[in-house]
Amino acid sequence: MRFALLRSLVRLLFSDRVTVLTCRYPVVGFSFSPSVAGPVYLQMTLYEFLYTGIGQFIAAYAPNAVFAALVNPLLISVLVSFCGVLVPYQQITAFWRYWLYYLNPFNYLIGGLVTPVLWDVQVQCTQEEYGIVSPPDGQTCAAYLGDFVSQGTGYINNPDATSACEYCPYSVGSEFLQPYNLLRRVYTWRDICLTFLFVLSSYALVFLLL
Repeated sequence: MRFALLRSLVRLLFSDRVTVLTCRYPVVGFSFSPSVAGPVYLQMTLYEFLYTGIGQFIAAYAPNAVFAALVNPLLISVLVSFCGVLVPYQQITAFWRYWLYYLNPFNYLIGGLVTPVLWDVQVQCTQEEYGIVSPPDGQTCAAYLGDFVSQGTGYINNPDATSACEYCPYSVGSEFLQPYNLLRRVYTWRDICLTFLFVLSSYALVFLLL
């Protein structure tokens, strides 16, 4: 029995993550650098424990299987809706933004997964993705949009042109993460540590309710 338990734990810790990192992770071109792939692997492992802990907490609380089946999707829907992905942080209603967002484990789950892989990625817009802006007569794209770009994000693809300025809203992945309240790369480890605390608290609630 002990061997079976150990084998199950090893499978939980390695099988799914290895499959993702070897089969799915490279397809989208994410870096295999230890400083990138390592935190992602760790956060994915914690995610396995997080969602099983939440599920067991609901099961321990529920008086029957029907109640658990109704509460589980409701809770997950709330967590997904207020984690800052479906609705960016600044667009969440203030009442929910200042407490539910910060108590949401999925908020920190997402931060620990996407920050390391996107932070340093160089963005190159395709031709269809550029925003086309026409400058005033006699001005180049750099002269017309220079101040806007210097105070915001993105880059001008044809700064010397005098018509049809091609503006890409992002030049690096960290600019894309700003609307999601992921403002510093160190948030990777902050979010991983907080996810770990949520894992501990979810299993503590399971044992408490049992």
